[in-house]
Amino acid sequence: MADKLSFVEFQGFLSNALSISTEELTPDASLLNDLAVDSLKLVELMLRFENQLGVSIPSQDAWEINTVGDAYTYYAEHFES
Repeated sequence: MADKLSFVEFQGFLSNALSISTEELTPDASLLNDLAVDSLKLVELMLRFENQLGVSIPSQDAWEINTVGDAYTYYAEHFES
């Protein structure tokens, strides 16, 4: 089974998933305002979370994730090895 990703590894996952440079993926970067992640990209990202990271995000929780830091915290809290 996979180990939990560090924040830097998680940045790499997001960079690949969103086609955004890791330098822009700071913990306080807003997915909507700073990174222009619209609702369609958010849905795609949630699917990648489930498929590649093994973390399922219910839709009601997805709307609570506003920043890169929020996304990592959610991942870290719900990761199961």
